[in-house]
Amino acid sequence: MSSGINRIRVLFPLLLILLLWMLSACAPIIYTKSLLQKTAGQCGGLLSYYEALRVMSVEELEQEQAMLRVSLNHTEIPCDQLRLAMLLGMPEFRFNNDSEAEQLLKDFFEKEKTPAIQDKQIAWLLADEVQWRKKIQRNQQTLKNQLQKERAISLNLLEQLTKAQSTLKQLKNIDKNINAREQEISTPSTDKIPHEPK
Repeated sequence: MSSGINRIRVLFPLLLILLLWMLSACAPIIYTKSLLQKTAGQCGGLLSYYEALRVMSVEELEQEQAMLRVSLNHTEIPCDQLRLAMLLGMPEFRFNNDSEAEQLLKDFFEKEKTPAIQDKQIAWLLADEVQWRKKIQRNQQTLKNQLQKERAISLNLLEQLTKAQSTLKQLKNIDKNINAREQEISTPSTDKIPHEPK
């Protein structure tokens, strides 16, 4: 019996040390999680929200858009402006609207005077992405306009070429007829020459 008590006396400090060591190992994890929650921004995990948007079906995206619009109509929460801007800025979303997304981001910066650093960074990133897409669209439109002009010029040149070929063909026919007549004049037919009486 005394050996059992001695064993407990020996093991108890070891178990206590092991328990304290395990708790100290958990402390950095708890600290890290709280730090992440603080740095996640006032709007919560916007990056996680973006990842969630990317795996949503079309119907789910439409429902999300409708919910965000209802929320903005009633409360105008700046974070919902960011979320809706993120949704409307997705090129694969069929209701993609870069102009509205850009306006929502402008409103966010005007209304949210002290946004969390991460929220502000994400908002700037979204604004830059919208500007980049709009620039690409402008460049595409410019190229499209140039292509249409060049096509119109090409069609005009083709029409002129067709007319020139038709005129050339007519001139060749006229030249051929003139040559044939000149030949007739220079070498009259024998049946037209009067025969001497025998």
